[in-house]
Amino acid sequence: MAEERTQTDSGTGTPIAENEQVKALLALLKENDSPAYADFAKLIESVTGMEDRLSTAVGELAAMREDLRKMQDRSLKASLQKTCKTLEGNIASMQQKLSELKGRIVEGCRHILEDFKERGTSALNGIAHLLHLKPALEAIRQSAEYNRKENDQSMAKIDAFVSEYHEVGKHLKNMRLALMGKGPVQEARSAGRIAACVKAPYRASRACMGAMKKYAEKAITALEGLERQAQRRPSVLEAMREQAAKAAPAKDQPEASHDRGSR
Repeated sequence: MAEERTQTDSGTGTPIAENEQVKALLALLKENDSPAYADFAKLIESVTGMEDRLSTAVGELAAMREDLRKMQDRSLKASLQKTCKTLEGNIASMQQKLSELKGRIVEGCRHILEDFKERGTSALNGIAHLLHLKPALEAIRQSAEYNRKENDQSMAKIDAFVSEYHEVGKHLKNMRLALMGKGPVQEARSAGRIAACVKAPYRASRACMGAMKKYAEKAITALEGLERQAQRRPSVLEAMREQAAKAAPAKDQPEASHDRGSR
């Protein structure tokens, strides 16, 4: 039952900002004026941005598939269907990575809230260490960057092919014009409607992956802020302990001198 609950909470269909564990921890951090509140809120905001951007990409690809269904050119249709399938696979992989990240956040929040019941506000000091999010965020960032570059390369190949295709067409046309005694065409036609249609899925994917990378980097920055706070807290507590230790003998000293005087 617990495993099923975690899977439901961390699924991409459930917004992270609406998760009860996340909302409870945010409220707790705010109520206790924790310096971790701002960075944790930014972290959740970045993950929400990832959720929204992937949802938009899914809708864009669905609309493209609907347009493909109406397309008459079978050869172009088959090529675009293959492209959309590949890009859908990339987005599905990113959704899985995001789901894993959300699962870690929810589980970390649950542990912190349980620890708070036992140890009080001191349990809020180690928030970054309990979440263990950096590997998951790095995986999203690296995957987004890799897919974005792949999209750029694919579009560059399409542009090169279209340019070469039109250049060949220009030469053939010039041959015909020469035979007719007319002057040559100086410029090849630019990439037209078909090229734009072929590149559309790659453009949508590139925009999505670029946004995912930016959100992941923002989340990593917020997490690093939490880690710095967690590192500073033990030193503050240690300083307080040392100060208390120094104050203790001084407090006992008057009683000792009083005993010697009475003798």
